[in-house]
Amino acid sequence: FPQEQPRSPEISSLKNQIGIQLNPYINEQFFDFQIMNTVSALRYGYRITKNFTTGLEFSCSYPINIASVQNFQYFNYFSYKIGLFTRYSILSERRFQIFAEASPYFSHYYREWTSSSVLTPFRISKFGYYAAPGISLYSRNKKFSLDLYYKFSNLTFINGKKSVFSYKINFNF
Repeated sequence: FPQEQPRSPEISSLKNQIGIQLNPYINEQFFDFQIMNTVSALRYGYRITKNFTTGLEFSCSYPINIASVQNFQYFNYFSYKIGLFTRYSILSERRFQIFAEASPYFSHYYREWTSSSVLTPFRISKFGYYAAPGISLYSRNKKFSLDLYYKFSNLTFINGKKSVFSYKINFNF
């Protein structure tokens, strides 16, 4: 008995997952110091089997105006996406997993240009989808994980392209 050590829970026994993402979008305009684009996301997932997880995800992007605006034309925008996701993982009992994920989602985008107190709003709503291959890295106690993946979509992301590298930090319980 004295040499027995408590075991970490099996990954498949942790049925629930809450994921969060909050990061400035890093691109060639990162050092612009006037507007910082920000991406955030929140997700809940439920592990149906040891390989399949499904859930709901909400993500949004918005600017943070850093510079004081004087006689400067700028814009405000807010974009959000809400949808379901399904993930298939291989090596599902390991601390290092490979996965493929797919998600249909609803996207809404609102933008207004601000110049001389003239507002010209623009709105658009669309249905989209993405597919993403990736990897998950689990902590020793399997309560936390980091997802690194590359998304491909039929709609453009904040980088103006239809593909983007992304990550999420998850709490598993």
